[in-house]
Amino acid sequence: MPIRCVVVTPERTELDRVVDSIILPMYDGELGIRRGRAAMIGRLGYGQMRLHTEAGIESFFIDGGFAQVDQDVVSVLTSRALPAGSLDVDQVESELAEALAAPSSSPEQQRLKAASVMRARGMLRTAIRHQ
Repeated sequence: MPIRCVVVTPERTELDRVVDSIILPMYDGELGIRRGRAAMIGRLGYGQMRLHTEAGIESFFIDGGFAQVDQDVVSVLTSRALPAGSLDVDQVESELAEALAAPSSSPEQQRLKAASVMRARGMLRTAIRHQ
């Protein structure tokens, strides 16, 4: 029994597809969603979204945001949704190294550095899982 997944970024609707189930990267872990899931709103983390379809599994990197489940429609609002196959492990490792080397002498710099490190680690996990 299918559910509908809609992924929206500030620029456009990235994805609007019927799937069997979805696994979302939430801020505090992963959340699996199937038909009949109770309505909810949750905060997304940085990581891999997996769409399970009859054809197989499709993976995307989700750059934080929010998810809403209502009547078998999953709406994902995120700043970026990148196909996992488009991520280059070497490039993402370089981004992680840059994030780790960023200055963190003020509270604002510490907050920005922590977010950059979490984002880069989520991208790296997604890229490695997809290889």
